[in-house]
Amino acid sequence: MGAQGWKNTVESGHQTPSASTGPGELSHGYWSWFGFWAEFVGLGLLAILGAFFASRGEGRGDYACGLALSLAALALAFFRLKLHFDGAPAGWSHLPLVDDMRNLALAILVFTALGLAGLFIAAGSQQGSLHIAGVALFVTSGLVVFLSLKNVFDTLDRQG
Repeated sequence: MGAQGWKNTVESGHQTPSASTGPGELSHGYWSWFGFWAEFVGLGLLAILGAFFASRGEGRGDYACGLALSLAALALAFFRLKLHFDGAPAGWSHLPLVDDMRNLALAILVFTALGLAGLFIAAGSQQGSLHIAGVALFVTSGLVVFLSLKNVFDTLDRQG
């Protein structure tokens, strides 16, 4: 295309793609695309890691913990994919959290029971993967309860 052809396309209102978008818009699109696929790569690696631990399990509970990690990572990946196709926001910030008081009471009951189950699992085995998994379940349940409390009261403050 000669100089005259280029001039006619610019004058007629057609712009090159690089002229219509700024560098900030291109990098934002790239990072959102990268972030979408990076979460699936990470969850896939967790599923493979769980399957590896389940197959090599030498200690008590290694098979169960590895299989639970693998299945949980796969379930979370499919859940995130469903949310994406349903048009939900892309962030992880409000995924396990509740927004109102009625659901908060239910979430506190469920996650308190899970946390206590984690403590009983950890107390039942003094060392190994079951002990670590029980403590991790307790800590994660406590985190979800406190973050849900914060999210509900932040939502109430924004509304009223």
